[in-house]
Amino acid sequence: MDETVVLKQVRKDIHQAGTIGDTEKQRLQETFTKRYSQASTIVDEQKVTKYAFKPSGRTIWAVTGKHGEQQVLPESLYCTCSDYYYRVMGGKKQVCYHIIAQQLAEALGKYQSTDLSDAKYSDITSKWTPRPVQADQS
Repeated sequence: MDETVVLKQVRKDIHQAGTIGDTEKQRLQETFTKRYSQASTIVDEQKVTKYAFKPSGRTIWAVTGKHGEQQVLPESLYCTCSDYYYRVMGGKKQVCYHIIAQQLAEALGKYQSTDLSDAKYSDITSKWTPRPVQADQS
């Protein structure tokens, strides 16, 4: 079963209805099992944030999970978490629970929204930018 197809279809259905119905809950539970439970908890606890930058209109989504805040790119269904790196990139899963949480939160309108100036963009993105490795000076 293609997890991304299920997630996109359920997201569309939730957005149209404005709520998660029993059919959508069952489909999410059957497809994502534990990841759906984790994502649902994150949404309920409002740990999804949409950063909107002005005047550029750039947007960044962040989801706070058990290992801190992760950046989610909803258009490409990408996440900065280690689960994405090991399981999704390794071909074991198609999405992590952060992506599921972001998709559900956006469809339901259940997220925090923070408007910032473009000058703050690098402050936010630097959280997920790896630090350069320092060469051994010896």
